Amino acid sequence: MTAAIVITGAPGAGKSSVAQAFTTLLDNAGIEHGAIESEQLAWGTPWLPDALVHEQLEGVIAAQRRFGRRLFVVVATTETQEDLDSLLGAVGAGRSLVVCLRAPGEVCAARVLAREPERWAGRGALAAHARALADVIPSLPGVDLVLDTDGRSAETVAGELFAADGNGAGWGG
Repeated sequence: MTAAIVITGAPGAGKSSVAQAFTTLLDNAGIEHGAIESEQLAWGTPWLPDALVHEQLEGVIAAQRRFGRRLFVVVATTETQEDLDSLLGAVGAGRSLVVCLRAPGEVCAARVLAREPERWAGRGALAAHARALADVIPSLPGVDLVLDTDGRSAETVAGELFAADGNGAGWGG
């Protein structure tokens, strides 16, 4: 059986940083896994719609399954319950844990502004979108666990996620 840990949250909530710290914990524990940031599948102009991203994600996970991987860490900004359900369908895991990283809207917006190049025309719009999504995504009915990232290191949050499933024991196979 395959399993998935979906890490979601607003832009700037800390998804990429926590995912990197979390997969390091999986690596160090010897737990085989695949890690995918779905935004990488949409990147470009115009940004690809969720349906196409999820179609690509399904193919990437199928290829990794053929390689023998059974645990997947998927990072995605799921803005609606429909989007989350579609993502979970594309992942196709027998068992999933949806974790939302949360920070106040102003913190998410500030993080976006700090990380995105000033020359990028979409920077302000993304910061505003992050601010708006900060309270929306944690309240989606499909979210199983909400972890706060404000004022906390990615390693601390990843450790909480790792401990949430008995130090990864339930995700190992």
